[in-house]
Amino acid sequence: MNVTNIKENGLINRVDEVKLIKITNKHGASITLTNYGATLVSVVMPDRNDQLADVVLGFTDVEAYLGDTNYLGATIGRFANRIANGKFVLDGRTFHLQTNDGLHSNHSGAYGFSNKTFNYHTKDNSVVFTLYSHEGEGGFPGDLQCSVTYELTDHNEILISYQARSNQKTIVSFTNHAYFNLSGKHSDIFDHRLTIPSEKMLEMDKDYLPTGKIVPTSTHTFKGQQISEVIKQNNDKIEGLNNYYLLKEKTSSTLDLAAELLHPLSGRRLQVFTDSPGVLLYTGDFLATSSIGHQGQPYRAFNGICLECQHYPDAPNQEIAPEVTLAKGAVYQQKIIYKFDTL
Repeated sequence: MNVTNIKENGLINRVDEVKLIKITNKHGASITLTNYGATLVSVVMPDRNDQLADVVLGFTDVEAYLGDTNYLGATIGRFANRIANGKFVLDGRTFHLQTNDGLHSNHSGAYGFSNKTFNYHTKDNSVVFTLYSHEGEGGFPGDLQCSVTYELTDHNEILISYQARSNQKTIVSFTNHAYFNLSGKHSDIFDHRLTIPSEKMLEMDKDYLPTGKIVPTSTHTFKGQQISEVIKQNNDKIEGLNNYYLLKEKTSSTLDLAAELLHPLSGRRLQVFTDSPGVLLYTGDFLATSSIGHQGQPYRAFNGICLECQHYPDAPNQEIAPEVTLAKGAVYQQKIIYKFDTL
């Protein structure tokens, strides 16, 4: 296993020190990370013929991440997804968050972890990113100390572990916002086959906020069919998906299969495991970048698919949601595994 620091940039005003760190396993597979946003920049994995290619969307220049609004590969926190009207109540006190999605807060606004420069250190075949988030940043209570660890195994698994502790009661929900395209090419994801082992999902309103109802997956059920078979096309306009699928009734320490993504032509398969109560499927319909990606072109809608393991969107305001509060001094833990192989 090889861990190398491959680049340094001094970025004025926004970032004091941004670095790229690459981990390579004994098979030649690799991941590249940056401490800006504790971001997964690159994942190079073999196809069934052992040809290596990048299977996540990312930029060729670290500075491109500074202006990115698509959260490519970023760590999302303090709270993943949307919080309605940018506010929630905790112990009788109303906290007002920065809004960045109309009236709502999404991915914690401008103070979100995707815009933060993390400290880091390497350990064996892993990189540990650490961050101190001050009370009041984005409107959240408590000083939060957190860490994000990425590990690449010789079994072509990426292990992501989150930990956090606060000096006050607060709310926490992390996720990774990687966009996957297992073809390794600049193409859409419609020919990928997707399985999500869930028959329940949250009903969403027009702002992608839960209505408070849990409904059957119905026509949005994925059992290995091509993504193009589920996504609707109306008047030549493709309607993407932004669905939250329930994986378990309550959070636990067990890691469950959240999704399986297969690209039949290359044979690459991704299995996602998590201890989160659900997974957010986003088909990248609003994806648009001005910066160049790994294949030499900017990204456009449906070039990648996100499988975001996280707590319920708007969980602090949803009676149906599992608990997301973190008690003073308690340790928050969360895990995600991306396992790659070929069929």
